[in-house]
Amino acid sequence: MQSFRQFLAAGHYSPDLRIGVRALSTSDSASLKKNVASILDSLSLKPGTTLVQNCGDSEIGKVVIQLAKERKLQTLSIIDDKPGNPDTIEELKALGADIVVPESYTKTWYMKRLAGEMRPSAGLNFSDGYQATAVGKAVTTGGTFLTYGKELPKYVAYEGSARKPVEWSTFIKEKNLKVLNM
Repeated sequence: MQSFRQFLAAGHYSPDLRIGVRALSTSDSASLKKNVASILDSLSLKPGTTLVQNCGDSEIGKVVIQLAKERKLQTLSIIDDKPGNPDTIEELKALGADIVVPESYTKTWYMKRLAGEMRPSAGLNFSDGYQATAVGKAVTTGGTFLTYGKELPKYVAYEGSARKPVEWSTFIKEKNLKVLNM
């Protein structure tokens, strides 16, 4: 089986082949765990720091939660809005997740307050669309935003706000984010 990086690289560079994180085969879980460990290593996070991720209920999201717990990192995981979320949240907490929120929560002022309290210094993006925006907004100014094989939305939207959407490049400069594309 190809490594995790090769799967995502194929999805990132080939317009004909898009492989989502949720669709990855987990038959090689040791390889997946090794690759997630290298992602976390690339962020150089110290124990006690917080990271935010989307796709928290995917196989890769679960591995991020487990390895973060082993490394004494706090996690803020975003999951899709769908029936059965309370069960999913409990499952992720049992794996070691600190905070799990559905995507709809990220569009509220509660998320801004939560991110302000937790101060995630790194964000892991494994998704296209709004969840990528939610991760970017949650990362503290000067933090690191790692996106893995996904295209970012063209604009960062501000739900329920008088502020107009801004382009990602402007958003990154305003927040002084270090962006890693893998």
